[in-house]
Amino acid sequence: MEIRPAGDGDVAEIARIATANGDGDGANPRYVAHLRGNGGFLVAVTGDEVAGYCATRRIAGVTMLCDLFVDPARHGRGVGRSLLEAAFPNSGARFTFASQDPRAMPLYLRHGMRPRWPLLYLSGPPGQSAEPSARRVDVLDAGAAESLLTGVNRTADYAYWALTPGTTGVLVYDDDGAVAAAGVAGPDNLIHLTTAGGHDPAATLRSALTVFDAPTVRLCLPGPHPAVEELLRAHWRIDTYDHHMSSIADIISSDRVLSPSLA
Repeated sequence: MEIRPAGDGDVAEIARIATANGDGDGANPRYVAHLRGNGGFLVAVTGDEVAGYCATRRIAGVTMLCDLFVDPARHGRGVGRSLLEAAFPNSGARFTFASQDPRAMPLYLRHGMRPRWPLLYLSGPPGQSAEPSARRVDVLDAGAAESLLTGVNRTADYAYWALTPGTTGVLVYDDDGAVAAAGVAGPDNLIHLTTAGGHDPAATLRSALTVFDAPTVRLCLPGPHPAVEELLRAHWRIDTYDHHMSSIADIISSDRVLSPSLA
């Protein structure tokens, strides 16, 4: 088995494997191109066939495993293990969001990541807020604002989100200026929200939700996030969940809204 960087000629096979595993991201050539250009994207090749792939992304000095999928016909043959060994050749800090597939968690545990908390995918009514105001902005402006607020440069990810028609940015303000930046995809999906240190993440989330006109909004939150209980009391529901796993506890603050696939 050969492990190598994914090339242009592998995109169709990556999409085939993603589709066979019920994953929409890997079937999107723009998503694959984004991770190939801004992270690491490896394929496992047996003979002339792609047997699996994995993608990683460096964020704030740690490595996120974004994707790991194996051709269902080759499950149980060590493809996933070989990909992770190549993706993590040393003991550096790492994290991922493991699916509920019972094979995923043992594999990640063997590669130094422990389960920390559930990442909850929720849906519910946007509600109203008397908290700091929020307004839609250009998605790239939101990315630039996040870099200033947090010191973490996510502009490449905002540029990727901007490729989807209907995606906008959101900024949340208090009396002193912007305190949070977000991305919104389509009419009902909050894909990302980061709050500057020293500000209430539940309050900024309430404010960000006021930009939606849709009767139901979708987002994901870490299980320990301070807004979870409040949303459930407001008739939100948990639709599904992943498991946050990391090599170091608190590698990601659990008071952040996390984007699917890209934290």
